[in-house]
Amino acid sequence: MGNENRLRDDSRKVGGGDVFFAVPCADGSEKTHALEALEKGASSVISALPTPKGFESRWAQVNDVVFTRYLFAKENFGNPFSKLNCYAVTGSNGKTSCAFMMNEVLRAAGKKTAMLSTVCNLIGDNREDAHLTTPGLLELYDFAARAVKVGCTELVMEVSSHSLVQGRVMGVSYKSALFTNLSHDHLDYHGTMENYYQAKKLLFISELLGNGTGFINVDNSYGHRLYGELFFRERVGVSKKQFKTEATENGIRIDNYNVSLFGEHNVENAMLIIEWARGMSLPEVALANTLEKISVPGRFEVVYNKNGKRAIVDYAHTPDALERTLEAARKICNGNLLLVFGCGGDRDKTKRPEMGAIADKMADKIWLTSDNPRTENPEQILNDVEAGMAAGKHKRQVDRREAIKQAATELQSGDILVVAGKGHEDYQILGKEKIHFSDKEEVLANV
Repeated sequence: MGNENRLRDDSRKVGGGDVFFAVPCADGSEKTHALEALEKGASSVISALPTPKGFESRWAQVNDVVFTRYLFAKENFGNPFSKLNCYAVTGSNGKTSCAFMMNEVLRAAGKKTAMLSTVCNLIGDNREDAHLTTPGLLELYDFAARAVKVGCTELVMEVSSHSLVQGRVMGVSYKSALFTNLSHDHLDYHGTMENYYQAKKLLFISELLGNGTGFINVDNSYGHRLYGELFFRERVGVSKKQFKTEATENGIRIDNYNVSLFGEHNVENAMLIIEWARGMSLPEVALANTLEKISVPGRFEVVYNKNGKRAIVDYAHTPDALERTLEAARKICNGNLLLVFGCGGDRDKTKRPEMGAIADKMADKIWLTSDNPRTENPEQILNDVEAGMAAGKHKRQVDRREAIKQAATELQSGDILVVAGKGHEDYQILGKEKIHFSDKEEVLANV
């Protein structure tokens, strides 16, 4: 079919003449969405459900909606993935930093690239907003087709566990796939760490990797396990702490590479990229130049560095990521380590007291505040985080802007302020309203 018939799997975006895929929902609401699509003028609905009376001419029942959606997308968008070299990175933390490094190494090697990341999407130098770590399948195929149209030959992607389980990367064949680590996150969706691990593992044991090469950080228990469970280990590169490393004023030094990133977690990220670049036979000079100049928005981003004071914005929103960020900050801190952080609403609640305990142990002064509360009561979210904290060391301030202002006002020479949780995001979700809010802007306005 041609692009004149638009493909949709979100009933809110349906217009006249569109084809709507009623993808099964966990709450069984796909029939409601399908009927909504028909009311909005969809030319046809493709569903696994029986045809409702009166819609026989506009309803097609199939056994597998997800696979059918993939077949339509492949045809509609001209099978763009047959014309791209695709590179994936998955894991709880480090995906964005690794994706940015991969993209820049490929660019430095003379390739025309596209990138899908949590921070932004890129087609060459053209930047687009990112709404999900990995977009929906129809959006993914549209993006890939547009990248091919302007001459891109390489596509770097962050691949989330949700997208793997939901078949949102179906039909992509990766030239290489990287695994960074696995830690407590998204259990509101996956239920258990084992389910979460098995979701990530799909990238390596399915047709997605095919004859491609895996690169795994084995300096964590899940990476070590993943490597041991793969049957094609002759096509797997292993990243582990085998280089000489040291902290520098401008980042870290790994063997003969200067890396403009901070922290032990970025040692692991950079070593994984070194292993990947060498395994892909990319030019050494492209790798070295990228590592020396790389900067990732909202990932241990030093946004203020004057008068002996530093302020750092970081996306850390899991227990492991928060601990690693605070460890990295402590190593370059000559005074007090100040922290502003919170936890997102309508998301995994079990990590909240754990993050509170980590903050309590590692920071000197803490402002406990809102992240994206969404539809939850912000005060209750703070209560959940406080369950892991001792009394007296922290302040509660639901208003994130005010919390950052208070912390910035107390910043003294030698101190470091870490504002964690939102990183690159330029919005805050209060209830169902999305307002403009940037941690970076707030820090610069108040220090």
